Amino acid sequence: MKKIFLLIATSLLALTLSACGEEKANEEIVVWTQASADHPEGKMFAERVKSYNEANPDKPQVKIENITRAGAGSGYIDKLNAAITANDLPDIFTLDGPDIGAYVDAGVLGELDGYLTEGFKEGFTEAIIDQGTVDGKFYGMGYSDSGVAVMYNEDMINALPEDVKALVPAVDEDWTWDQFVELSRKIDEFAKTTNDPAFENYEVATSLLLTDITAGAYELGTYYFTPLLWGNDANIVGEDGVTVDGVLNSEKSVEALTKYAQLFEEPALASATESEKTFHTGKSALSVSGFWYVSELINNYPDLKFKSLRYPKMSENYDGLYTPSGSWAFVRNGQIEDEERVQQIAEVMEWLTNDEASEQYYQMNGSVPTRINSVDVIDTNTDNPYHNDAWTVLKYQVEETNKSRPVSPGYPYLSETFAKDVILKIAQNKATDPETIKQYLDDAAKKIELEFEKYKK
Repeated sequence: MKKIFLLIATSLLALTLSACGEEKANEEIVVWTQASADHPEGKMFAERVKSYNEANPDKPQVKIENITRAGAGSGYIDKLNAAITANDLPDIFTLDGPDIGAYVDAGVLGELDGYLTEGFKEGFTEAIIDQGTVDGKFYGMGYSDSGVAVMYNEDMINALPEDVKALVPAVDEDWTWDQFVELSRKIDEFAKTTNDPAFENYEVATSLLLTDITAGAYELGTYYFTPLLWGNDANIVGEDGVTVDGVLNSEKSVEALTKYAQLFEEPALASATESEKTFHTGKSALSVSGFWYVSELINNYPDLKFKSLRYPKMSENYDGLYTPSGSWAFVRNGQIEDEERVQQIAEVMEWLTNDEASEQYYQMNGSVPTRINSVDVIDTNTDNPYHNDAWTVLKYQVEETNKSRPVSPGYPYLSETFAKDVILKIAQNKATDPETIKQYLDDAAKKIELEFEKYKK
């Protein structure tokens, strides 16, 4: 990810933000997306663009270009950065929500306030508005949201003694991180003494997917575990997006991550080197699971009986926003200055993200709706109880507790450092004492502060 923003920093400063977009043919508006044409997400964009063109034959037609992502998205981002360097960006393109701040700081994106239909922005959920807002100005229109739940293996839980089963909350109940750790501990103790076939392949109590961080998907770690800090009135960066020291390494951050670290206290309840598909294959009883698990488990692991619970709070008394959310968004080329064309672009962006589109994306790809009026399209009364439980949790969190990740011009570096130097390091070293965790946070804060000097005015 560092390559992305190095490229922007070194090349974009040399550009004059001329109105190159006005040289584009007025008869078409070009949209780039990171989804391949044969992926469900690519297909849903194609359908949406087709419907726009058919409904608006007398307006500039929309052309969509699907650029397949490689790995963590480098293929798409590489082409996007090449277009920035060549001053040849498309009219509209997609960005992962947390990256919006960096592209705004680089001068690439155009504002949307003043071009949208009255009240349209307010139709997005609070988390999606926050994700797309930088310094009070709106830049990114999220077309998909996300969510994280805790899932459990129903066969494993049913095999537990009654007093341990009683620790599992109902689908509509809150619970705390301490309760989550206690349940994990009781499961692990039982697993090591039982002959029950449900535990035949048991490896670890809880799957955290930390191996993705090791593989370079740093954002997953930040996405999954920044909420531990949020739920303890802490964060990984200050509200200004560039202050880290005193925030990331605050007393409350240490307290929250010390609770996270309980999972690695011997005998460890989670592992930094868990097997691939640990939860999917019956090797763990619990899992911190992204919303994408729902369709993956139902479609590809039909024998797995899984149930879903809300993301744990850090404290039962906490009543703020704390559950992880956010995803990709549509943004516009800030180099286009022609007001009429910008208005046309904004109209297309509304079509791609309105209530109807949000419902359509859920139905085609299981995308969590970003529009307040579209959340009810989520069906929690199907003939599949596992689907119902999972989406009951996700729907509740979208409506009540979802929070956007921090907006920062240096978010990619912030995310990588937090995930690799704090979240993963605690797990790998099985560091459970507050002093060591504070040292990890201090070291990470120092690194990030040095990197962020270039953003401070």
